[in-house]
Amino acid sequence: MTYEMFREHHTQRNVMLLNSYLFHLKARNLSPRTVKAASEYISLFIRVCDPLTATKRDIEMFLSNKSESCRPSTVQTYWRYLKGFFEWLTNEGDITVNPMAGVPKPMVPPIDITVLSATEVHQLLDTCKGKGAENRRDLALLTIMLDTGLRLTEVTNLKMEDISEDRTLRVFGKGRKWRTVALGETSSTALDRWLRNRGNAPGSLWIGRRGELTPNGVRLVVRRRGKLIGMRVHPHMLRHTFVDSWLRNGGSEVDLARLAGWSSTAMAGRYAQHRAAERALTAHKTIAPLDRL
Repeated sequence: MTYEMFREHHTQRNVMLLNSYLFHLKARNLSPRTVKAASEYISLFIRVCDPLTATKRDIEMFLSNKSESCRPSTVQTYWRYLKGFFEWLTNEGDITVNPMAGVPKPMVPPIDITVLSATEVHQLLDTCKGKGAENRRDLALLTIMLDTGLRLTEVTNLKMEDISEDRTLRVFGKGRKWRTVALGETSSTALDRWLRNRGNAPGSLWIGRRGELTPNGVRLVVRRRGKLIGMRVHPHMLRHTFVDSWLRNGGSEVDLARLAGWSSTAMAGRYAQHRAAERALTAHKTIAPLDRL
């Protein structure tokens, strides 16, 4: 069956199957964001292929078609959600053979990690000089992101009650899991100064003239500060910078995975591989074996 020959199979039965699967995901206490994404990705598949009769070839052709218009990471996301869906169908007894069993995981090229240099970090933070509330808020925000590598949603969702007296932060992260991250002296000082402006009222840690900052509001803060130094800076670049700095200074991948909120060291390994050659050259300048003889 060619992709062009796929017929519409978005029947009521398939809709019911998908809804049952989404109920299963909710029962596992997965995040609403994950459930929504699963719904969107799987819906696009069952519109063109009946999941109860789909073959390995059907799925491979679907993924092949998507690869012509989607990024490799997106195709891999399709594969991941379809894998979970068909495993569920198999366990439920709706199908006897899992067609995903022989479908290889799509390859994703090494991630392109752009990080800020030490000079650029200082320049970025220098844009927040001043005693005004906005400057103090933005400085605290930027230093915490650079010091902890929190994701955009994680830093946005920080509440006053998430701050401990020892200046650690309780973070509700990806996978609906809590973790604790520590703040260094620079970010702790910046946070303390911001709190003196903000006050102790409960609620979001980050507030502005119009109320609590949204993820888009935090993104705009980072972008605006970056523009002041002539750079395009986005929140994930700050996370990249944290990871790179951690590895560059000898931090372990196991500890990094725990602090960054990854379920395994696989992602830490991908980051480490990306800049391994550069770190090796830097290390050689420090060690220089022959110079030590």
